[in-house]
Amino acid sequence: MILNRILYFFELVILIPIFPLLYFYGKKLRQKIGKLPPHSEFLALKNKQNTANLLIIGESTAAGVGASRKEKTYAYQIHQLLQEDFSVYNLGKNGLKADRLKRLLVHGKQELPSGFHSAIVLIGANDCFKFTPPSKFRRELKDFFHLLERTYKIGKIIVPSIPPVNQVPALPGIIRFFLGWHRIMLVREINSLLKENKKLVYLPINPKFPKEFFAADGIHPSDHGYQKMAEKVVESIKL
Repeated sequence: MILNRILYFFELVILIPIFPLLYFYGKKLRQKIGKLPPHSEFLALKNKQNTANLLIIGESTAAGVGASRKEKTYAYQIHQLLQEDFSVYNLGKNGLKADRLKRLLVHGKQELPSGFHSAIVLIGANDCFKFTPPSKFRRELKDFFHLLERTYKIGKIIVPSIPPVNQVPALPGIIRFFLGWHRIMLVREINSLLKENKKLVYLPINPKFPKEFFAADGIHPSDHGYQKMAEKVVESIKL
């Protein structure tokens, strides 16, 4: 996308002189915030035989970082909401970027069934934090979606919107500004893929999140946040 290339160029031009300041803030933030443990790096929540299968794969939200326990994670709450209609398989990795999705899937392949009704792909927050070039983000996602379709004959790929990295209360305003700028570009790339792949379903998010959406670290979703996320996506799975 030409517009994204232009926006990314200007983003880099502005970022270069203030990068030392952003690095200082980032280092200070890592020291301040306690690292919350993952609760759902791998989950196999099986129901009766012949039940449709749902795959959830992605970054820290798939890994359940911010939840108080396994039963409050995104995958577990989706399984509860779907009741006995689906078996849910979850692969998550904290800090994951789009270019590592294929590796995560291959690593967990032996634990997965041969086919899936639908897949939920949670990605983009770390690509914002790392300022991944929009064209690279798009290319990695496109390749991963094709891999999913070829390997598991998936009928629907649901892509929830990139988490609101520009709203996290733990970050200073200047960092939130640039994260919001970059997030807009990556969302544009996801929307462009929708025009090429009819199996993709994009889920936009509310423009503003309440404080209780976030966990104690001020970055990841809380139990309440995961509940709201699960309720939102279940509607699309059943369609």
